[in-house]
Amino acid sequence: MSDISQPDPREMHAEIAALINGITKAFGLDAKAAALAIESGEILMSFEIDAHGKRYALAAYKEQSARLYSGSIRHEPGQGH
Repeated sequence: MSDISQPDPREMHAEIAALINGITKAFGLDAKAAALAIESGEILMSFEIDAHGKRYALAAYKEQSARLYSGSIRHEPGQGH
């Protein structure tokens, strides 16, 4: 009997793929470069909640940062995006 409280690995894979895809778009990287930058610590991420209660991943790479929401990317102010 399986424990239904455990997340479905396929769902987690889809969420990770969506996160990587958002990072590639936010910083103009290909998927391999984004994955390597995450693994090496060049891209830092944290999970946050905005003033409206919406959850997002905050990603920082070099001198850029972006809020990755489900279905949208918002660059931090003052970064020319």
